[in-house]
Amino acid sequence: MAYSKEIIAYLVRSGVAKELARDISQDVLLKMLESDLALPPEKIRAWMYRVAVRKYIDQYRRDKTYLDILQRDFFHQERVVEFDQPNYEPLYTAVNELPEKYRWVLSLYYFQDLSVKEMASLLHWSVSSVKVNLMRGRRCLKEKLKKAGYTYDDFN
Repeated sequence: MAYSKEIIAYLVRSGVAKELARDISQDVLLKMLESDLALPPEKIRAWMYRVAVRKYIDQYRRDKTYLDILQRDFFHQERVVEFDQPNYEPLYTAVNELPEKYRWVLSLYYFQDLSVKEMASLLHWSVSSVKVNLMRGRRCLKEKLKKAGYTYDDFN
């Protein structure tokens, strides 16, 4: 399918390793075959891109840490900290408890390094909606962690 090559190229341009991009593309096609899609043909491409991005984000979450979110928006620290220890579960939980639209924009911005314009195009939102949701997502994550009683020292 032509979309498969297109998805692979898109993911590779976004910084995904070629082999991982191929795996994700196969997962997208498999998901399309397994699901009962009732989409018009002109919307299938956008759906496939969204699924590919989601699958990559899921993979990235498994492989990477939440260091960028913490350093840029919550702690404003320049130190590098490894987050693969069990005591970082509250951070992971807090991000996963965010409303979906906030999880989306935070993941795309910090983990996939998409620009605000790229996210707006991908999500079919206006640029201002992306900016607002990014700001609200940061604020919501910060409040969740503070409300749960966590400070920077809790994650050292």
